[in-house]
Amino acid sequence: MSEAANDTIRVVVCVNMMRGPRGKCCELSGSPEIADALEKGVRERSLAVRIERIVCLGKCNDGPNLRFVGGEFRQNLSMDDVPTLLDEFEERAGKNDAGAMLYPGA
Repeated sequence: MSEAANDTIRVVVCVNMMRGPRGKCCELSGSPEIADALEKGVRERSLAVRIERIVCLGKCNDGPNLRFVGGEFRQNLSMDDVPTLLDEFEERAGKNDAGAMLYPGA
């Protein structure tokens, strides 16, 4: 696990519907479904990650796109990338301890 484990990280996923100069946009390329799957995976794994939807990251022709807030982009995403992204989120941020049980059976 990374040194940032247990620090909530923010990830923004572009869900823009406006087509870029070449007629491509994240929304039409499947970004809402990717965002849904990431949100579901984060909940199921109890990851210390907050997924946010954003209107535009300015990289329409390379979408679907996401960005680690304050960090790097992931571009040309598909649903096939979701498991790998969730693994990366877990490595970077770890589990969210806020929902941990105080004792077994609680």
